[in-house]
Amino acid sequence: MVLIFNTARKTVKEERKNMPDVDYTFKILLLGDPAVGKTSLVQRFLHGKFTKDYITTVGMEPYNRYQEINGSNVLLNLWDIAAGTLFTSIRNLFFKGAKGALIVFDLTRRDTFENVEVWLEEVGKFSPDLKFILVGNKNDLRNDRVVYRREGNQKAREIDSCIGYIETSALTGMRVEDAFLQIAKLLYDENAR
Repeated sequence: MVLIFNTARKTVKEERKNMPDVDYTFKILLLGDPAVGKTSLVQRFLHGKFTKDYITTVGMEPYNRYQEINGSNVLLNLWDIAAGTLFTSIRNLFFKGAKGALIVFDLTRRDTFENVEVWLEEVGKFSPDLKFILVGNKNDLRNDRVVYRREGNQKAREIDSCIGYIETSALTGMRVEDAFLQIAKLLYDENAR
């Protein structure tokens, strides 16, 4: 069973009417440089759609998805975090309490890959035990790619809190669900013991 809610567009009262009983709640951040596809990934995961219209996230956009994992009802509280330097001073407010993250970079822009460590350092100050999956997005742009799978795998192996590396395409939907569910299942396994 999967139920999806965008908490930014519904009142708490409206949300509660449709909520199943929740066994676990996990706050999961989407982090990465501007225009790497964080919002497109979450839209694909929640609604199964992609739009080419790019609208910059302002501050943070929260989403919820109820996911059944091993017979338990799990609430995935997804926080799409704005990446622009304008938001640096307020981002730390959104990091607190996070259990996991998708750290996303654009396979066609090397600087976004090199900035993964910057994101890890920033979030690590406020969520030191955060587990994350490294996500190389825009795999559909094969001819424009400048970061290769072996580099992503290498970086994932070098970082202790990284659970792995995955390449996705928000455009086609390739492995998007896998990316979100891998971190969700890890968090479930760690908390269901």
